[in-house]
Amino acid sequence: MISDRHRHWAGVEFLCHEGITNLANKPLAEFLMEECKRKGLPLRRLSINAGLSASTAYNSAGIKYQPFLFSLNRLADYLGVKRQYLWQLADLLREMDYAGETTFGDPQLKFYFAQADKLLEAARNLIISVVAAIIVYLEIVE
Repeated sequence: MISDRHRHWAGVEFLCHEGITNLANKPLAEFLMEECKRKGLPLRRLSINAGLSASTAYNSAGIKYQPFLFSLNRLADYLGVKRQYLWQLADLLREMDYAGETTFGDPQLKFYFAQADKLLEAARNLIISVVAAIIVYLEIVE
């Protein structure tokens, strides 16, 4: 019988040697694997230590799905890197104008996001996750 530890390392080996050229999030995968190697952690332990489900880092680095900002923020906080850096590695900023002068064209968006900005971080993260999920859903449906 194959242990969970062996199965994990087999998955990392696959990502490192066979699958990394075909990954949707290749820069993110390379960064996460390098950080795990540096810290002597499997991807599973990285996820757990960051307060995420055990498979989140592996799935974010792999081809299963585009990671959510919440997960990237948790990983960035645990690893001690800027959140925007992981967003960039995950290719979430490619089409965004994230200059300081960015404004909302819709006054309702401006109003509600100004209200959300005043909330506690946990509430803001929840709102951001919900909005991100809705946007992803609408992009898929269209």
